[in-house]
Amino acid sequence: MKRFLKIFLIIFFLLSLTYAKEYVIREANLTYDILPTGEIEVKNQLTYDFSGSFSRAWMTIPKGGYSIREISVGEIIDEVYLGYTYHRETSEKIPQTFDVVEDNNQYKITWFYRANDTNKTFVIKYKLVKALKVYNDVAEFYWKVWGGDWDIGLPALWVEVNLPSSIESTEDVLYWLHPKIDGKIGIRKDYKGIVAFAGNIPPHQWVEVRVVFPKSYLSNLDPSKVELIPKDGKALILDEEQKWQREELARQERVNLFIKVLSILAILLLFLGIFLPLRIYFKYGREPKVEYYRDYEQEPPADIPPAWVEALVNQSSSLSANSIVTSTLELARRGYIKIQEEEKKGLLGVKYKEYKIIILDKELENDLSEELRLLLEELKSFGEEFYISELKKKDLRGFKRKFDRIVKNYVFKEKKWINEEGKYKLYGIIALWIVVGILLFMVFSFSSFLKNELSFLMVFFWFILVINIVISAIFIHPVQRYSPEGKLLALRWKAFKRYLKDFSLLSERPPSSLVLWERYLVYATVFGVAKEVLRVMQMLNVPVDQITWYVPASTISSMNIAESIQSFSSSLESFSNAFTSSVASSTSSGSSSGGGGGGGGGGGGAG
Repeated sequence: MKRFLKIFLIIFFLLSLTYAKEYVIREANLTYDILPTGEIEVKNQLTYDFSGSFSRAWMTIPKGGYSIREISVGEIIDEVYLGYTYHRETSEKIPQTFDVVEDNNQYKITWFYRANDTNKTFVIKYKLVKALKVYNDVAEFYWKVWGGDWDIGLPALWVEVNLPSSIESTEDVLYWLHPKIDGKIGIRKDYKGIVAFAGNIPPHQWVEVRVVFPKSYLSNLDPSKVELIPKDGKALILDEEQKWQREELARQERVNLFIKVLSILAILLLFLGIFLPLRIYFKYGREPKVEYYRDYEQEPPADIPPAWVEALVNQSSSLSANSIVTSTLELARRGYIKIQEEEKKGLLGVKYKEYKIIILDKELENDLSEELRLLLEELKSFGEEFYISELKKKDLRGFKRKFDRIVKNYVFKEKKWINEEGKYKLYGIIALWIVVGILLFMVFSFSSFLKNELSFLMVFFWFILVINIVISAIFIHPVQRYSPEGKLLALRWKAFKRYLKDFSLLSERPPSSLVLWERYLVYATVFGVAKEVLRVMQMLNVPVDQITWYVPASTISSMNIAESIQSFSSSLESFSNAFTSSVASSTSSGSSSGGGGGGGGGGGGAG
């Protein structure tokens, strides 16, 4: 548990560091001024919100048939533009400087500043040459205004494409916004260009604008500054866009059909997730009817080990640490070990109790159960004498698993007191839901057709599968069913527990000898009612000083009966708590190690 807590604190600390430094781009305002020559002046105005300390930001632009010139970077402070100075990047990251690195694939613009829990608005300017396609009849600006390499989303993107001449007729200009996203595009009110907006852009999602206008708008066309295409382009562009629209419509119809099919499948899965566990419960989990009407059993219903009793009454194949405690007491009662309480002094003279287990030289009896033999061998591995605190130093998980497996084998399989068939069928159903979840993940992950549009449906499916798994898990214990013999025996043991808890009945009809009291005391520890039994023993003046297998620190023989019982009771309770703590700590689990044809794009970041 301590190890788990340490790991949790380390992870929490690392996550705190991670989330202590982050940034978002609140909005991006992009302006593209198409000049009469065909060149394009670009201004990217990006507003960042910083949480934590930052000193560097960058953006990338993929290379194409165009070139980028006259790059500059600046910052708007109190509505005043402050230009940065070009300087090669250094380890000092000099504030208010920028650098440009060009390789075979991209341009990378990096700028430096100081920001700590604040917001800043940066302006990146450059000129595009040969980014405009000019046909015989029209000019085309087709550009990814927001690249797909950004690792963060963007709440708001504003784009202006200013044409080299005012729009004479709305029919002269064509415009599109790709892909189909939350956005709009249209002609500016002053007829000087196109304006577009896109909102809630997810990470790694590109956005592109396509604007087509008459070639005559380029009043001072410079062929060296544009990409000339010697053919008519308007009809080709319209055909291409109409084709994409038809494909998008067909794709959307497929998506809608798929949503309907998956919705029906989701409802079916949820129905099966409820129906199958209920079906298994009614088939395997309903207890058999037995004729038993007694309120009490005055003697143990069967001569079986205490761990068997816990497994039977609780219908559990995973036993508590208390089963090891009661089994240890049973070994002591039968003369294989002795338990001795000692008082010791710790720091500052504070007294505390320690418990010693002494291995006795007694031959194994034929009727000693297998799990008790296993426990005795495990205790012997610590030496002839040892303190129970030493149990914490050894990993007992393997022993505990073997102990539980032996008890389960006798109670569930050999004696067949409990039927687990329904539980294993539920395990199979849970495995089925897990496999379905993995298959769905693979389908959604490897299909671009599904990944973007139906991501919400994937989450919904997983949510249903988790519900189905939880429902099946809830039924795992209820579907275990007693056999008629097991049901009768469990009822009798529960009646015996009521007898041990009933103070008046136990005092009126007590066991006839100290040997029986000792046996009852072990079973009382199984049921957690040892205190009640010891109270009756005190009232009836049972001579606990004659119990030789458990020796309290106090000298019982020098006390009166009442004091000796209280001392024995307190000592036994302390031993149980200490032993349970030692076993639990040494058996706890540890940890082991449409569109897409435009230029531009890219991404960016900050650090």
